[in-house]
Amino acid sequence: MRRATDLTLLTTLAAMFVFHSPFTRWWTSLGLPWYTVFLLWLLIIGLIALNSTGGGRHSGD
Repeated sequence: MRRATDLTLLTTLAAMFVFHSPFTRWWTSLGLPWYTVFLLWLLIIGLIALNSTGGGRHSGD
């Protein structure tokens, strides 16, 4: 349980850093393709899915 909570906190902090920090102004000013923000969201969603499934491990491990 502790590992899942730690990963949830890290994922939340990473999402806040990418989407709600001075870092946002930098990566939006790079002239990246329009779909970059969607790829970043896909990465966050993938991390959440990986965390919720336990990273492919069984609950008895």
